[in-house]
Amino acid sequence: MTIVTTKQDVQVGEQILLLCKAGAEGEITWTKDGVDIDEENVKKFDETSSKMIINKATMQDAGRYTCHCEFDSGHIDKTEKQLYVYEGPSFGQTTTYHEFLKDTDGVVPCLVTGQPAVDVQWFRDNKEIPSHEWSHMRQLSDNSLLIKNVKREDAGTYVCRAQIRGRPVFQNLSISVVVNAPPTTRLREEQKKVLAGPESNVTLLCLVDGHPQPNINWTMPNSIDPSRHHFNSDRSQLTIRSVTRADYGEYVCTATNKIAESSATIMLHVFEAPEVFVSAEQQSVSVGERVSVSCKVSGHPQPELHWLNKHKGRTVVRVYGHIHTHICSFDHPQNNMTPVNSMLPSNFYHSYAIPAT
Repeated sequence: MTIVTTKQDVQVGEQILLLCKAGAEGEITWTKDGVDIDEENVKKFDETSSKMIINKATMQDAGRYTCHCEFDSGHIDKTEKQLYVYEGPSFGQTTTYHEFLKDTDGVVPCLVTGQPAVDVQWFRDNKEIPSHEWSHMRQLSDNSLLIKNVKREDAGTYVCRAQIRGRPVFQNLSISVVVNAPPTTRLREEQKKVLAGPESNVTLLCLVDGHPQPNINWTMPNSIDPSRHHFNSDRSQLTIRSVTRADYGEYVCTATNKIAESSATIMLHVFEAPEVFVSAEQQSVSVGERVSVSCKVSGHPQPELHWLNKHKGRTVVRVYGHIHTHICSFDHPQNNMTPVNSMLPSNFYHSYAIPAT
């Protein structure tokens, strides 16, 4: 004898169908947990089989069903089948999206109901999360998941599994966890030096982290000029083209998200190569006369100006300033022409020598 059923675990409200096959002709009866089943639920299929039907299962229908057969030969036999009836499990109003601030404790609830009893397990990346008092993550008595001192790497998808106790019946609920963090800003360099010029470009890089992704803004000495100031897609990189002296100053990178804001400052030093302008490149004077030559220099930092005697190779005078006039008198004739001086301005970057005669 055997009892055939479509499934052993039946949900509340589903139909229960048990088919008893005796294998020979005889009188078949049914009992549940030792109590006779009403004949209205039993139908004779043929001389060797009988079926028991419950149209809408309830929790009370769970139990051990026994098919008895008194064969025409006088032999008596029986067979049994245990049926389980369950309700749920369900997750009710469980929230499936949570945001936590980095370095705080996060609690992820899992509101589970079901009958006869429900066990809860938490999974991440298809692995069960172990629950120990000292664990970074552990399950609380109310089935919530506690994440201690939340880290950025804790962000992701968690699965709450609710399983009917002792049975292979379960439901999964995916829950998303987002970890927010205030912005941090870090500059690759705190100072940068560049030489001004039409072919001179400089790039300032602001390294930003945080979640949600921070918005980046720059504060600079001059108004933004789209023809010279260029940003990458997230504005973390500022490129200044054709650098001028006016670009000197502090550049402040500010990162902002819904949590907070953070700033970092880089100092851009702009140098200018020296340029020399003289009042005359050549002058002719008579012996005993005085001659003056004006020299104007520009550059940053302020160039140091040297007047050199071209033939003697010595410094006549050394001065600082934008404009200087040197006056000489001539005591020794030499074909009525006397070389006066050479001028050498210099600064941090370059030196230039311009003869004056």
